[in-house]
Amino acid sequence: MAKKSSKKAAKKAPASKPTKKASKKPAKKATKKAAPMKFDALAPIAVDTGKGASAAEIGMQLVDMFNKGQFTEIEDKFWNKKEIASIEGVGVGMAWIGVKAVRAKNDAWMADHQIHGGSAEGPYVGSTGFAVRFKMDVTTKSTGERMVMDEIGVYSIEDGKIVCEEFMYGSK
Repeated sequence: MAKKSSKKAAKKAPASKPTKKASKKPAKKATKKAAPMKFDALAPIAVDTGKGASAAEIGMQLVDMFNKGQFTEIEDKFWNKKEIASIEGVGVGMAWIGVKAVRAKNDAWMADHQIHGGSAEGPYVGSTGFAVRFKMDVTTKSTGERMVMDEIGVYSIEDGKIVCEEFMYGSK
């Protein structure tokens, strides 16, 4: 009988597919419900103005720029372009919301008033903003009336920008 060729015996067994390793996921821990937050209505909470320049920094620069007559530059530098509100006090009692509306209000006021002089005092700094006392010697062009305005501007700051300005007038 003839010998069978050993070539057939030398055939390699087909490569087996690699076996998948069993994934070892950590056992799920029993989830605990968070304890209800205890709120003490009498306890204070922290407040701040967020990132960016502080209320004191903005207030000092605003006063300096106002005293130099840089009114529109104040708007350009410090207003939050996405969120700004301007509120006028007693006698006006209105608010303007958004850059276009506030700028239009200011432009209309400047068009009807001649400024002879003015000054700003402060700032008086709080946790979320600052206040400034303004005195302005102005003539209202439409009436010819000259007066010295004395008002307080209160500014709210968020992330280094003014988000609200409110002007308050002394009662007469």
